[in-house]
Amino acid sequence: MIKKVVLIIVILFGCFSIAQNKYITREEKNQQLKNREDVKVIEVEKDLLRIEYTCGKVLYKNISDYKYPESSAQYPAYSPTFDSTIIDLTTIDTTLYYQKYSYWTEVPVHNWEFDHLVIGDVNNNRRTELYGSRKFFWSDFEPVTIYELNEYGNFNFKYQYDSVLISRNIYDVNKDGLTEVHLSIGGNLGIPMHQRFYSQESQDSLAVKLDFIFSPYTYQSQLNDLEMAELDGDAFSDLLFVRALEPDIHIYEYNPATNNFDSVFQFNVFEEPPWANAGFSISDFDLDGKTDMVFGTGKGAVYVLENEGNNQYTNSWLGMVETYHAYVHTWSHDIDGNGKPEFWVLGDAFYNGQAITRITIFETNGNNSYQVVGRIDLIGVFSFYAGTMQAVDIDNDGIDEVAVCIDENFLIFKFNGSSNHHTYELYYIKQNELAAAGENSVYFGARTYDLLNNGKINILISMDFINKQGTTGRRFTQIYKPDSTSSVSENVFIPNTNILFQNYPNPFNPATTVRFSLVEIEDVSIRIYDIVGKEIKLLLDKNLPTGEYIVQWDGKDDEGTILPGGVYFIQMTAGNYRQTIKSVLLK
Repeated sequence: MIKKVVLIIVILFGCFSIAQNKYITREEKNQQLKNREDVKVIEVEKDLLRIEYTCGKVLYKNISDYKYPESSAQYPAYSPTFDSTIIDLTTIDTTLYYQKYSYWTEVPVHNWEFDHLVIGDVNNNRRTELYGSRKFFWSDFEPVTIYELNEYGNFNFKYQYDSVLISRNIYDVNKDGLTEVHLSIGGNLGIPMHQRFYSQESQDSLAVKLDFIFSPYTYQSQLNDLEMAELDGDAFSDLLFVRALEPDIHIYEYNPATNNFDSVFQFNVFEEPPWANAGFSISDFDLDGKTDMVFGTGKGAVYVLENEGNNQYTNSWLGMVETYHAYVHTWSHDIDGNGKPEFWVLGDAFYNGQAITRITIFETNGNNSYQVVGRIDLIGVFSFYAGTMQAVDIDNDGIDEVAVCIDENFLIFKFNGSSNHHTYELYYIKQNELAAAGENSVYFGARTYDLLNNGKINILISMDFINKQGTTGRRFTQIYKPDSTSSVSENVFIPNTNILFQNYPNPFNPATTVRFSLVEIEDVSIRIYDIVGKEIKLLLDKNLPTGEYIVQWDGKDDEGTILPGGVYFIQMTAGNYRQTIKSVLLK
């Protein structure tokens, strides 16, 4: 087993300030949690905490030292070329990274602990919308509110829903060409947590009309990690979720006859209570043409469910990570270039009293089989509030980076290995400056997004700030932009060469938008290729003048056949310019 240790050398300069993140003991970390009045903590057994958050979300966190499995047969399988990266966040010099991003603005919305804002352009006016709950000083929590980017680079209030507190999904549930917005009633209101789906009146309107309510349980039951997708390829939307404090994972399918969801699958984990499950990563991870769904448990087990036909699913693989709380998941589009996507699992635990957040990277090594190909250990980090992870091509080099928000840190990791050899470097770090200054403040989660539609990725970090007396606080999202000499208010991107932008959404189902710009009159073709390089769709073949263009791909080939889920390549040719981007069709 090879280990790569990243040593951060701290050099003091008079004009720089170095982050002083002293090592925090288990006892100090536990006391930090007890000092917060916005959570309810019960020690259900020694060192096992049941934490209930303001929105009703409940999690288990084990603060005892991690115990390795008694049998070596339970250990995860490691690739022969496995490598690990270790980063000590208690000694890191943040001045090495600050110049990459600068503060842009703040928006008074958030989406609760262990989550990030929902972002989209529902009314199709090319102005990004943010969806989240509001909380000001001396006010109660307010329902989900929409803020929209204006032409001057500011976010304006647009609309506030009634009662719903949690933002979930933006998705065309009934496949009518209009978008639904999926929001939830919080689980702390004394009524069953239920899901509300709001629809558009037209293509250019916001989704504010209540379409239907999904409430599968008549008693109080918290649903977590609700994901919308097409899992079995039958063109009906599926809703995947875990049920808090229960052993079960559920898949429901949209039924147009009832305009609601029907239960089609339930899976129970093989563990003793108390149960704590979370997910998901969704793609075809073993490249067999079937959709896979990855989730983890509080004890560190990792499950893969696989579609086997119409509404048919099976548990195709069970593994583990060498940590607790395998709650945070994402997946990447073949970072090391060996033709295999990766799925990432983040957890945290104490090891001989030292807090470590551990990110484990898996790839397939055969049908329904996976092995660990890489790992990132973050020393000094254990989180009670923040936990999000997202794969995104930050620097537009065609290779995903991975953005993580954990505890009081937002980090971006960049691949610096080679094919079949996963190693990573720290590309960027942003730490909670309020917390570092001794204020009562925590991060909740983060999202990266091209807010200005200019090919540049912004960072959105959701957090809170509570007054010294602990009697009141506010919640908000700080937005950061890539550092450049241009003003953030410029929402017009003027390229000096032809550009094919990354398609959006990606992954997608059932359709995606391909955007490109031309600096002069050109004969333009856009072609779609499958994973083996076969051309399957001529999307565009036309002489076009200078300007920016958008074309839609509906996930079908030239014959009009709906394509299976998987990786597809979109290639644009315009004169001497040729560019290929990778897209993923989910089924």
